[in-house]
Amino acid sequence: MIGIGQGFKPPGALLVLLGAITIIFGMLPGVTFFIPLPSLRGELRKPIPRWHGRLWFVAIGALLIYLGVTHWRK
Repeated sequence: MIGIGQGFKPPGALLVLLGAITIIFGMLPGVTFFIPLPSLRGELRKPIPRWHGRLWFVAIGALLIYLGVTHWRK
């Protein structure tokens, strides 16, 4: 794939901040996580276990922090 220029790379501090916000949002007490599923009457919101939703938010936040610290170096 041929790229023109460097493309948009957000600053590392922005990715670290976004990762921290994602982790904090996922750890808020009383949050219920849902999976949207199609049904005959529209969209069905099936709840998933709280630990599973938090695991996803922590994983995405950790990935953003990692990318921010390494600045996508190769």
